[in-house]
Amino acid sequence: MNEYKVDYKCLIGPGIVWAAGLALIMIYAPRTVYMNGMVMLGFFLLCLGTFLALYSIYREYDKTGKEWPPFLDMFFPNYPIIEDKNKLMRTLSGFRKSYSDFLASRRKEPNSTLQDFASQLMWHSAALQKERLMKKGLTLEMDSERRAYSGKGGFIRENKYFDGRYRVNDVYEEISALRTIRQGDKIIKRIRDNEVAHYTLLSASPAGYGNQAGREASALVLNRIICPNCGNVTTRENLLDGCDYCDTRFTIEDMENRVDSFGLRRDFRTSASKKDAVRELMFPWTTLIVMLPLIYFGLIGAFVYMPDFNIFARLVTGLLAAGLLGLLGWSLRSMFLILITPVLMIISTFSKGMTRKLIYSRKQEEEQEKQMAEKVRKADPMFSLQSFFGSIQNKLAAIHYAEIPVEVNAFSEDDMTPFLEKYKNIIDVDIQKITMESYQVDDRLQTASVSAELRLLEQNGGKIKERAERLKLRLIKDADCKTQAVCGPSVLKCRGCGASLSLMEGKTCRFCGRELDLKRYDWVIKDYEIVK
Repeated sequence: MNEYKVDYKCLIGPGIVWAAGLALIMIYAPRTVYMNGMVMLGFFLLCLGTFLALYSIYREYDKTGKEWPPFLDMFFPNYPIIEDKNKLMRTLSGFRKSYSDFLASRRKEPNSTLQDFASQLMWHSAALQKERLMKKGLTLEMDSERRAYSGKGGFIRENKYFDGRYRVNDVYEEISALRTIRQGDKIIKRIRDNEVAHYTLLSASPAGYGNQAGREASALVLNRIICPNCGNVTTRENLLDGCDYCDTRFTIEDMENRVDSFGLRRDFRTSASKKDAVRELMFPWTTLIVMLPLIYFGLIGAFVYMPDFNIFARLVTGLLAAGLLGLLGWSLRSMFLILITPVLMIISTFSKGMTRKLIYSRKQEEEQEKQMAEKVRKADPMFSLQSFFGSIQNKLAAIHYAEIPVEVNAFSEDDMTPFLEKYKNIIDVDIQKITMESYQVDDRLQTASVSAELRLLEQNGGKIKERAERLKLRLIKDADCKTQAVCGPSVLKCRGCGASLSLMEGKTCRFCGRELDLKRYDWVIKDYEIVK
């Protein structure tokens, strides 16, 4: 639970501004019957102090995530913090915390808590990023909390389906996230994301455990694994980075509800909800901005411009004048809003049209993905589009974080040397979108064309800059390489000496020097192009 308490010391600054405005009025107003510059400045500071006080209280209550005073609801959008209420929420929160802890740590962790939440591919991407951060003496911490931008019923959206191999849960979670990049103890960059986090959660059971009873058995019985090389008894999570005793490398697929991809996104639905909330505040803010100066003038003017009256008479006159001038301000505000109503209607119509267009565009993309997956399954019946995208995401992360070509040559037949030099200062890769644009198969090869949109963080000197990148990829694998049923932890061995291999360590066996032809087992990159 969020235990933050409101710190009313935040009102000290606005109070000083307000007091300075009042002092200017009390000093300069009695000297003349006219509204001189210093008096006008005083009234301006009174209003400014009031606005700053409202904003400061809003910021403090916003940190608590709790119920607000009614007067704040009138002037600021309320996006309450949503605590964990079910298993999915606990999984998402646990992943975000473990991911942040992993990248914020300055030391290597053989069995981090991230392995309890991430798939093997997701863990490997994070491990590559951590190696790059450690080499540059950096850490990346992500403070995040779930927020209800779209109301208390729409802060998590799920799309569950079976894609032929995995049970997929495509999740959008509305969050407020602050990423902090440090070099030593010095903060060199802060990045705030206030829309959604996107997760792809994959679930699979080993062959023969496809029903509910089988999944329960796999969870209770099969989570304890005996390393076939040394006999070490451990868990699936601990095998993601290899056996702790003999370093045998495994491929892990049969895991439940594991995060296979994660990214911070702009989301048009969330953005539209936030715009609607702000639009509703336009009327009370317009009223306050117009009425407040007039109310202050009526109330304080009676005290500074009526020195011959007693305090009670000045108070009554001030309250009456404040009320009448406030009513005048409300009338002026109403006339102003009537005049701009046609403009507001045009903007609203345009905004709704853009939202419908974006919804239609996303539905087209989903339909295209479905058609492409069905096309591939005619040649590869157990093909999983989400598994394919996860594999590409892992390969792209490896390319952007690799130090030498041998680290990526197992899954690329293109010369990646020029790209590794270009990417040597990349410290964060956020893949915004992957699209499978075409697929062909002949007697020898399967070929897929893929486009990807990325958001990169790059260190230039002592600064961190953000840039976008668009890629075109052509991938190939042997025609007779088909997607297999999900099995338990398996070992890929060198055909020469029998040593266990990790496909992300290069195509040459570190023991006997024999090269692995990865396209016999998986997709490899044939062409890699940065689109200008």
